[in-house]
Amino acid sequence: MFEAAEINYENNDWITLVFLIILLCLTISKVFFNDRLLHLSTLFLSKKYFLTYYNKEKNNFFNLFQILLFVVQLLVLAMFLYYSNSYLQIKNDFLGPKNFLLIVAAVSFYIGLRFFTGIFLAYIFDLKNRHKKLVFEKVNYFNSLILWLIPFLVFYAYTTEFKAFFFVVTISIFILLLVIRYILFLSNNKKAIFNDFFYFILYICALEIAPLIIIIKLTI
Repeated sequence: MFEAAEINYENNDWITLVFLIILLCLTISKVFFNDRLLHLSTLFLSKKYFLTYYNKEKNNFFNLFQILLFVVQLLVLAMFLYYSNSYLQIKNDFLGPKNFLLIVAAVSFYIGLRFFTGIFLAYIFDLKNRHKKLVFEKVNYFNSLILWLIPFLVFYAYTTEFKAFFFVVTISIFILLLVIRYILFLSNNKKAIFNDFFYFILYICALEIAPLIIIIKLTI
């Protein structure tokens, strides 16, 4: 049913360490922010998270919860890209912990570039409050996506059978949730989009497309 690809097997010790760091961050989040983590995990099904936490956090985005989830997001996304490269054999020699750290650095640069570009545009067009709301929604939708992706990555990392099946399932879940994320984001902000259509187009080009092109140019 699935066309198998040659898969490079390697020592899983460092991969286990990465998953342990992810688990540690989630454990701390559950201990100190149990209800919030639960609401975040169901964000695709309910807007209760936004209604409960946006007003509390709009002026203090860099809190312990968001920092912990950022670490989880960064490591899971890097691991997803690492396994995608390994399975699809885009760069056959791009394996091991050193190359994984390079992916982490690239993802960090991409996220940082998007974040500071967004702040710059928000100040230029005097849309700071609206930008805070957009960032809050997008970041937390993506955090929720990451939480759903973790079990599939774990299955792929440690299974020795049906690698092709688990890879297809994992990437399908990622793409599906990414599409749902954008649909929900656009639906939540349709009035703002129509009222400031120029800003929205600039936002898409500057924050979604330009940083990605820069990363691709730097890595190819």
